[in-house]
Amino acid sequence: MRTSAKLAAGAVTAGLGVTMVAGSGTALADGPSPADTAAAAKVAASPAARERLATFFVHLDQHQRGELTDQAVSKAAKAAKAPALDGAVRPVYTLNPAFVQGRRDASVAAFAYLAVGAHSATGQHATMWLVKQGTGWKVMNVISGTDEAAYPARAGGGTVFTEPQINAWYRLKDGRVTGLNRTATTSVGKRGVTVAAYRNLVRARYADKLPGSSYQRSGRLGGYTPRTGVGTGSGGGGTTLLLPALGACGALAAAAGIVAAHRRRVPR
Repeated sequence: MRTSAKLAAGAVTAGLGVTMVAGSGTALADGPSPADTAAAAKVAASPAARERLATFFVHLDQHQRGELTDQAVSKAAKAAKAPALDGAVRPVYTLNPAFVQGRRDASVAAFAYLAVGAHSATGQHATMWLVKQGTGWKVMNVISGTDEAAYPARAGGGTVFTEPQINAWYRLKDGRVTGLNRTATTSVGKRGVTVAAYRNLVRARYADKLPGSSYQRSGRLGGYTPRTGVGTGSGGGGTTLLLPALGACGALAAAAGIVAAHRRRVPR
């Protein structure tokens, strides 16, 4: 398997329903309550979660040395990693397939999962994903890097969301979508675009690639590199990851799309 600078541990299998809010399309699907966030933070700080982080960091070392990452991890090796959390647990939102479909009541983005950054005593960085399971929360994934924790912290009074098919991160504020990373700025320009213009842009990119499309039936799933869509509403070259169906597994699968495309998983 081709290696990547990004690594992930844990299967992306948990599903989340998407709760829509009526309006002009500028609002977001409902996110977690303060109580949910507090409960998830306790799980992230638990001994079991810290042990999982320590194991991940040891496996990351093994991967970087070109070794198999399914080896047993000793208590001493895990203790040496001394993982610690960075900052608060934050919600991650992702592009809403219903918004791409053009539904007038659809929000731009939907809540996908909670995330918190972490680091090891040896200087490695990772992000822990948490999802709701029943009435509680569980650690669903551990990902190398900090994008999923760092970008949501830059809301600045708005809400941050990702277009995972191209690894773009945006801020939605005052009816405008502006880019937070280079890919997003390439997508919407330096000044950003209105929500209506962004809807036209993502419809051009993905409307023919939604579930039930000939694109899906052909099995052509892959990477996608956008040219700027400002003023033209056109997508970029290449193929794109399929936007999943709205409903169970929808939001989370969309959020995980970029992980599947650009990160290699490391066994827990």
